[in-house]
Amino acid sequence: MKIKEIKDFFSVKKEDDLNVVIETLNKSPYKILFVLEGNKIIGTITDGDIRRYLFNKKNNISEIKAFNIMNTNFKYIYEKEYKSFSIKDYLRYNVEYLPVVNEKMEIIKIINIPINFQELTNLKTKVLIMAGGKGTRLYPLTRVIPKPLVPYKDKTIIEQIMEQFINSGFDEFILSVNYKKDLIKNYFSDLKYNIEYIEEKDFLGTAGSIAYLKFHNITKPFFIANCDVLLDVDFKEVLEYHKSEKADITIISAKETVDIAYGVLEFDENNNFKEISEKPNYEFYVNTGIYVLNPNIIDLISLNEKIDMPELLERALKNNKKIKVYKSDKKMIDIGQWDYYKKFL
Repeated sequence: MKIKEIKDFFSVKKEDDLNVVIETLNKSPYKILFVLEGNKIIGTITDGDIRRYLFNKKNNISEIKAFNIMNTNFKYIYEKEYKSFSIKDYLRYNVEYLPVVNEKMEIIKIINIPINFQELTNLKTKVLIMAGGKGTRLYPLTRVIPKPLVPYKDKTIIEQIMEQFINSGFDEFILSVNYKKDLIKNYFSDLKYNIEYIEEKDFLGTAGSIAYLKFHNITKPFFIANCDVLLDVDFKEVLEYHKSEKADITIISAKETVDIAYGVLEFDENNNFKEISEKPNYEFYVNTGIYVLNPNIIDLISLNEKIDMPELLERALKNNKKIKVYKSDKKMIDIGQWDYYKKFL
């Protein structure tokens, strides 16, 4: 989901009559008009605005002007604000088209995200991020700061993970915290993320804190993500896959390849040579540590039970739960260990 900048938008003047408005709207591929007074934007018009006006008013159609129909409570942002604009901000505005204006309210550009907000509302769900571990693979760095707050490019690791979900329209997070939890909570206290917390008293493994979701009114499938993997996938598409497959758990996988630097021998059970494959390349799908779970999975875990995700998956299978694998061809970035972390800095 990417912001598009539109400069070939259509506009009408405030005194233009209904015929001009409808004719211009029909020409616009964006199905929205911007009403101008001089060069200043004073409103917007969509098909819905026209229908509502004609339904509510019984005026003579020939006398209707653009300013009669337009929505004067339209949303916009100033050009200087747009420089630090993010998709998270866009979702907060909750509009499909947003004018970027200068101090004189003159339109600089229109920004658009091709997203169905009604559909998004239906899909909207929580993202549980496991942020309570000690991050021992990043010692000694994580002896000082918790792994979620380790810098990666221009943000912390956990913010990079959260931005991935926000880019797919999911902006409600629950952070499961334990190790150096006060540092994490203090860090986010001044940032505008939508966050709730689960505070582990003991280390409960990679799945134990899921049981605490019993106190968070979880009624829809939700995401779980470890705090060390980046994966550029459309999580909205993953959630749709989970629902279409009627799965109880969906494991998101990523394609990995291994290059063998030697010739690999093929031989039978009696060690008779069959063939040799020179420096073969093997492809396989690995677990990214990102999942979609149905709410009924929460009940498989007792409060304060220490359990890792592989054990939870086994337990789910024994309870006849349906587990699917979502195959992503995107390469995951594991920034939870030094070799990979240094490689991607």
